[in-house]
Amino acid sequence: MDDSEKQNGRTTTHPETATGPAGRTFWNKLPPWVTSNLRSRKSWKMLVRCWAASWVCLVIMLPNKSLATLGNTAFFALLVSVMVPPNMPVQIFIFTLSTLVAGLLLGWGIGCAAMRGALAARNQLLLKESLQKEAESAAGLANPDALFRADIFQGKFLDTRSTIVFGCFFGLAISFFGLIRAYVPKLMIMSVFGTIAVDIFCSFGPLFPFAQYTILNSLLTSVACYIAIALIFIICVFPETMNHSYLDSTSELIGKFKGLIDMQKDVLASSPQDLSPGSPLVMRIQGARAAVIQHLHRLTAQKGFLNLELSWGRWNGDDIIELMDPLFIVASRISALNSFAKLLGHPLSMNTDGLPHTDTDSSTGTASGSAGDTLLLRQFREHSHTAEAEFSVRIVDVLPVIEEATLELREACSAALAATQALVVCVNTKRYKRGGTEAEQHLQDVEEASANLRHAMEAFKQEKRLLLLEPFQSVFAAADTMKMPPMRSLYAAYVFAANLMTIGSGILVLSDAISTTARRRTHTRLWLPKGLRAIGKLLRSRGQSGDRAVGEETMPEEGGESEREEQSYKRDPDSRPPTNVMQRLASFVHKALLWCRTPEALFTFKYVIVSIALWIPSVVRTSAHFVYAERGVWALIMAQTTLNIYASDQIFNYVMRIGGTFVGAVVSMLCWYIGAGHGTGNPYGLATITAVILLPLMFLRIFAPPEYLIGILLSGATFALIVGYSWIDGNLPGIFGSVGFGWSVAWRRWVLVMIGCAASFIMMLLPATSGRKAVRLRNATTIAGLSYLYSHLMSIWLDKELSPSDDPKNKPQWIVHFRERSIGVAEQIQDLKVRTVMSKWEGSIRGTWAFEEYNNLATVQSDILASLTLLGGSLIQLDPELRVAFHPHTSVLNPHFISDVISIFFLVSQSLRTGEPLHQAQYQNLSDRLHYHGEMANSASKGSTTGPRSLARQEHLRSITSYEYMFYATAVVAVLQMAQGLNELRKITAELCGEVPLHGPTTTILICN
Repeated sequence: MDDSEKQNGRTTTHPETATGPAGRTFWNKLPPWVTSNLRSRKSWKMLVRCWAASWVCLVIMLPNKSLATLGNTAFFALLVSVMVPPNMPVQIFIFTLSTLVAGLLLGWGIGCAAMRGALAARNQLLLKESLQKEAESAAGLANPDALFRADIFQGKFLDTRSTIVFGCFFGLAISFFGLIRAYVPKLMIMSVFGTIAVDIFCSFGPLFPFAQYTILNSLLTSVACYIAIALIFIICVFPETMNHSYLDSTSELIGKFKGLIDMQKDVLASSPQDLSPGSPLVMRIQGARAAVIQHLHRLTAQKGFLNLELSWGRWNGDDIIELMDPLFIVASRISALNSFAKLLGHPLSMNTDGLPHTDTDSSTGTASGSAGDTLLLRQFREHSHTAEAEFSVRIVDVLPVIEEATLELREACSAALAATQALVVCVNTKRYKRGGTEAEQHLQDVEEASANLRHAMEAFKQEKRLLLLEPFQSVFAAADTMKMPPMRSLYAAYVFAANLMTIGSGILVLSDAISTTARRRTHTRLWLPKGLRAIGKLLRSRGQSGDRAVGEETMPEEGGESEREEQSYKRDPDSRPPTNVMQRLASFVHKALLWCRTPEALFTFKYVIVSIALWIPSVVRTSAHFVYAERGVWALIMAQTTLNIYASDQIFNYVMRIGGTFVGAVVSMLCWYIGAGHGTGNPYGLATITAVILLPLMFLRIFAPPEYLIGILLSGATFALIVGYSWIDGNLPGIFGSVGFGWSVAWRRWVLVMIGCAASFIMMLLPATSGRKAVRLRNATTIAGLSYLYSHLMSIWLDKELSPSDDPKNKPQWIVHFRERSIGVAEQIQDLKVRTVMSKWEGSIRGTWAFEEYNNLATVQSDILASLTLLGGSLIQLDPELRVAFHPHTSVLNPHFISDVISIFFLVSQSLRTGEPLHQAQYQNLSDRLHYHGEMANSASKGSTTGPRSLARQEHLRSITSYEYMFYATAVVAVLQMAQGLNELRKITAELCGEVPLHGPTTTILICN
């Protein structure tokens, strides 16, 4: 096998080589996530560990002695093994188990407190009479305890006051766990299992006339057995520390960086038609960019665990955390590569009028053609097309030159990333081998690759860059006789080259950081945990605030210094800040009432109401026995788990959960009747067939995409319930209210699932919280976030004290702020795309939902963010003297143009937020506005110019050929691309929210032309 396959733990034996064409056809039909994991040794190790742990959980309840010890909920060990398999690093798994245990213990504690209060509130006289009657009726019976137990579950000892106390505790506990589920998704497992514990305790606790604090003993014992089994397997069978997992993910991320760099070869070899929106290559680029953002998000979420474990290796948690900043640098810069592909796919998508001395600049058009542009812009484009064809400087003519000029630089970037990835893999996989010969060799390769990259960057700066100018020599020679030289293709070449140079500098920062750490850490050792305080910080982080989750927060992120500064400008238009105690109290009540109208609060209220509604039958004398005998508590649990904040999520959950329950019921009956026949079960047959069925079930549970996870979880849970109940009821003596086995359990499970779904569906409608409205509001939020990024970069560009730096220790603070905010907005847009797809599940009751428009809205925002990222990277590299010198001649820095851009951002965001239509009178094509402001500035400068005009033109041409101008031109083009995307945002918003026309005889002249 080759080195890369060895590093990834995969063999070179592919099915197509072994099985011929038929094998290739079979493997090609499988989803990529199936084939990739079937070929991965690491995936097989994880699968064996999880499968073995789950199978042992079934085996331990087969012997009669262990079954008697586990009790009537012995199946819970198998159930938890499916819901929380040991498929993660040891530290994260222990943390996950701790949240599970915390939820169970918290639910148990609340239940015990409810029972203590209920016993104190119970009518003691009535209780004494009831117990006396029971003793008299049991007198003379051979087994009076059985009668007493039967009467307990018949509800004969129910007491109204005691039940009310239980109900109060139950409601408070459910509201608490509901709030956790809505606001702290990282504690979802704690919320689910805490709710289950409270459900069971408060459903059966009121039936007992005396203290029975051990109701959950069987459940807790079963869960404890699984925890012990899982810890043994995760520690002893192919163990993986968080340190190892994190470095493995880091190497995968570096590999994704390399893939994006290598993909540029296909981009440069493509025609503009091959890069049109929706083409396969464009979808590959967008998918790779999204994968980088998602991967980086996962790394950020997990880094808090790095210092909370024992690990053996060269690098400790702090060493790995130090790599996050260089990874962020490369990720933010490499995500801007999409801008060049967008330029090629839309040859007229940029407008270069923002460059200095606009009378010498060329026009570049719009992304969607010139249908909505002014006559002047269309004339500019026609002239540009004619001039480009005349001088043979069209974009298709220049692409081969770009490919040749950047070939060495692209290869050097790719080689540096490959060497860096190999070093990380070596450090991660060679933890227990003595001697650092291999690591030393990889370190030397990284240093050589970094040196080659520096040489390639210097060669491009001094020599290769000049190749980009060769096709334009005839244009420069004739520039004095031309009003608008065709420079559009040159600016496109500058965009690609400048972006590649910024990426190269970022790769050098990353490789230097990794090589420095590798040089410092040459020996393996045992690293002790530290920083336990990070657990609390990790739990307090939400990822998305409550307001932002529903699109109400206008800030792109929360918690940052700049975000808090911007939020401080917001005022309450209806009242001044409170100044005394009464006003503060009234303000608190006002905020509480506003909170009650939020989707999170409505979800919590529904969560409590549906829980109490399905809990009541279990504490009513006439229905208590029926609910207990038919395991009605599972209907309550199903109603709680299917309830979601948004209607679209809930409908999707119905489809997945009902489908998963059906599949799980069929598979479990197949398993039971094959392994047990028609009797009460054969332990050997059941263990054998379960081992076979658990293998594909666990494979799906571990490796299936997240969108299928809910259905797979319900399939596994149904399988564990039916098989477990069937064995327990047939083999554990003394079960009261046995439900039978096989089909008898399966149909009850199905009915309970449908009852729970029906109850949550009714609550969903009272009132329904639309996920589509959330999509609209989230779009408003992300657009507002983009406006903050734009204004931030414009202020930086205008700052005369700005100085570039690639040194992470000495870089200006604005670079850190911008990078964090841009990554945050990128994650919001990715979540928005998922939410947009999910909202399709609400159906079309009131009318067809504009899915395409909202999907395009998210795509355009992603393009705008890429343009802003390109702008930020260019400003980092831009020479301060050149930047300041060009301030008076840069049209995109015109205050009126900046005001126009901010105004459109604001109008679009507010229209989406309020649902109000835009006004046609406010429509302004930003390309036209840029022409207007540029011409006005040039007219003013012409009036005050005393020197010959030709001298300014010659100075401009000399600056165009300089290296520093490449970054300046890229920054300008980035703003123009952003402006074009903003035009598209307004167009889509007008289609969604409507547009008020301006009636009158001159409308066409004023608005369209």
